[in-house]
Amino acid sequence: MKITNEHLIRIRNHPHLLGLLVGKKDLTELHSDWIKYIWTIGQHKSLQGHRGSYKTTAITIIGSIWWMLFHPDARIGIVRENFTDASECLKNISAMMKKEEIKEIFKFAHGFYPKAFVDRADSLVFNFKKTITPEGNINAYGISTSITGTHLDFVLCDDFVTIKDKTSKAKRETTKIILEEIVNNVLDPGMGAGFVGTPWHKNDAWKLCPEPQKHDVYSTGILSEEEILKKKSRTTNVTFASNYELRHAISANAIFQNPSYAAWDYRIKTGIGHIDAAYTGTDTNAMGFIAKKNDGRYQGIGWIHPGNIKDWWSFIKEKWQQYYIGTIYCENNSDKGFVADALWEKEKIPAENYHEAMNKHVKIRTHILENGFWELIDWDPKTDPEYLNQILDYIEGAEPDDAPDDLACLGRILLGEDGDALWDM
Repeated sequence: MKITNEHLIRIRNHPHLLGLLVGKKDLTELHSDWIKYIWTIGQHKSLQGHRGSYKTTAITIIGSIWWMLFHPDARIGIVRENFTDASECLKNISAMMKKEEIKEIFKFAHGFYPKAFVDRADSLVFNFKKTITPEGNINAYGISTSITGTHLDFVLCDDFVTIKDKTSKAKRETTKIILEEIVNNVLDPGMGAGFVGTPWHKNDAWKLCPEPQKHDVYSTGILSEEEILKKKSRTTNVTFASNYELRHAISANAIFQNPSYAAWDYRIKTGIGHIDAAYTGTDTNAMGFIAKKNDGRYQGIGWIHPGNIKDWWSFIKEKWQQYYIGTIYCENNSDKGFVADALWEKEKIPAENYHEAMNKHVKIRTHILENGFWELIDWDPKTDPEYLNQILDYIEGAEPDDAPDDLACLGRILLGEDGDALWDM
């Protein structure tokens, strides 16, 4: 592959071409516009793009390579919700920098092939970096990572606001503090930051960012009408509005708010479980565990699985053992007791069938809200965010509603029809 000045000029103006060279065939000129908009010297820029629009691939991974090509001494910071996700971006960048096509382009620009002197989970340093600094060319950080004393020329905050910011006020406030630290103390004077992702809560950290460019699912052309409808059918209305339409649609009729959190106490071994099973279509599987604590409150944890319940057995067994749960309860209306029978026969998990006759909405209101159960639960921070998301988004008729249905069944089992415990845990 022979590189010319014309190639370099085209790459400068159309950075998504770097992605096409390494097999990222879904990138288009739209992604070049996104890269050039965010990676701007000395300015803070924000961009919101719907889920599945290749934001991270384009802006974070290809954008970082493109920026290093023309700014070889730059100290770049990639900040994501957790360090593992940020480190994965560095891993992908490192792999792409080893591609022959990329190596030839860098050789033409700098006079020699690029080579990583440092290739760690938290830092990449290449041989074209002439300045000696504690920070590498690209550095990985999680929202909770200590960055005090770090100095960077550009910081890219990618998916820094997540579903956890919706379900936890403490997480929202932590994210805001980190963003303020980055802008005020980490960036060298006159340097810029980019903020990329989707909104989750009206009071999340996007309030601190510049007004974002917005590219919703209807404007990019990336997903077909059929794909959009499929996403919509498997997502709550509120979450679809945030993640795909990039707007807040918190319903005034939402009945569950402000969940409490506390780490699960594994010394308590009297918990019970419930499974709301799914087989086909847009329904999801929901599994919740609840155990009564010594102070009279309850500890809870839950998970969502979008596939067939038959693919979930080993996960159920793993969590049942990990949390010292006793009986798992299962509705038998549609499957004639299949799930309970399979749990015992396949995994030796004690399971009990029951027949459901109560209206779902009445059940959810009665056995989570009106009996005070919601206010008594401390959720383990390891709870699947989608489990809580379904509960927080719940209104009558909303789907998916498997998690609130699952929790309502647990509330009825624990507190009884009239709020009195069926048994002493």
